Amino acid sequence: MEAPQFALLMTLQQQGPCGPVDLGRRYALDKTTVSRNLQLLERKGWIALSAATKKRKREFVLTAAGRKRLAATTTQWRKAQNQLRSAMKAEQWDEMFRVFRTVTQTAQALQDDVRQKERKS
Repeated sequence: MEAPQFALLMTLQQQGPCGPVDLGRRYALDKTTVSRNLQLLERKGWIALSAATKKRKREFVLTAAGRKRLAATTTQWRKAQNQLRSAMKAEQWDEMFRVFRTVTQTAQALQDDVRQKERKS
């Protein structure tokens, strides 16, 4: 499982039903990347369209198979993170996440600017 797919599954587990637009904004991913990853997760049976989904707003939920897969993957993910973390100083680890947050926030702001300019055109 690739990082974007893991992140999408984790978000659905933690937040419940989410639409592609919300997921894309959260991770500053373009529409194509989100769509491709959601289609893959749906084909594998790890997510499904929410039964409460309205016609105009599609939202996805984690399935039982998705929860099971996520539980197995989370253990491996934590192990990999612990290995990386043990190779770094605490300050480096903290700084890495500060940089990740800054990059994500900047990408989201730029994406929002592009959307606003497209709407005005």
